Amino acid sequence: DRDVTGVQTCALPISRSLPVPAERRTEPRQATLRRERVLVIDDSVDAADTLAMLLESWGHTVRSAQGAAAGLSLEWEFEPHAVILDIEMPGKNGYEVAAELRVRRRREVLLVALSGHAREEDRARSLAAGFDHHLTKPANVELLRRLLA
Repeated sequence: DRDVTGVQTCALPISRSLPVPAERRTEPRQATLRRERVLVIDDSVDAADTLAMLLESWGHTVRSAQGAAAGLSLEWEFEPHAVILDIEMPGKNGYEVAAELRVRRRREVLLVALSGHAREEDRARSLAAGFDHHLTKPANVELLRRLLA
């Protein structure tokens, strides 16, 4: 059968005589996402706010800070489960901030580097500074979601 736009459609009858299996009677299960406190540190207000809005839409409690000093101060009082941290910032860079956070929190906090640099040396430097993961801008949203799940 074709409609006025030329799109072909096909209708199939549904049998009312067959029982619906139990596993199909319930609502589909949603993927469980842990609700975490996440701190975003970036020298770009727009980048930090955009990422914070995305994370909040996933149900996380998010704070953002512009730059290293503000981020370190906010981290101390907010005590996040995860920190997403820009590498290239004026003053103290993301590597230095990560190293300081590792001294403060040891392995308690998930540290994710967010960088425009994707070379293998950049990734190795991130890991050496204490980051758990190195994401390249623009970040893969699904990967970030899995890291926080």
